[in-house]
Amino acid sequence: MKTNKQKVIVTFLVVILIAFIPLAAAAPVGTSESAVVEAANSWIGVKSVHGGNNTSGIDCSHLVYQVYKQVGAKSIVFQTVPNMKNNIYYVTTTSPAPGDVIFWEKDVTKNDKTYWLAGHVGIYIGNEQFIDTSFDTGKVTTESISDVYKDGMPYYARWSHT
Repeated sequence: MKTNKQKVIVTFLVVILIAFIPLAAAAPVGTSESAVVEAANSWIGVKSVHGGNNTSGIDCSHLVYQVYKQVGAKSIVFQTVPNMKNNIYYVTTTSPAPGDVIFWEKDVTKNDKTYWLAGHVGIYIGNEQFIDTSFDTGKVTTESISDVYKDGMPYYARWSHT
């Protein structure tokens, strides 16, 4: 009986340890976190333009798409922010790492119903910083997560597909 208890305890501990091992890197599969941060940094200074998708002007969702495409996320397709948030390949994480996607969400009330909507997205680069298309500067820039950002809350995710 004592041996069975020990086996159960050991099995339980192994399961717990496995649960805490990250299953996906912050960067897209096959790339490094530093490659994502470097690619995101290459966009700094580009004008923020709603619907823009190149170095003449870019919006937040195109920025994430272009950065991940730059580093080799072959299966990524362009999506608007709400669709990105609902994409199954953006896996929620509570421990963000450089290269993760950071969504900004806020409560919106319509017809007496409250919805939690994703309204903005950027690339987390570590140290409570992220790169995005800034509302304040009108350009791609580095911003602090600790600042209140359009009254929203951060939500982190990882691209988990090749």
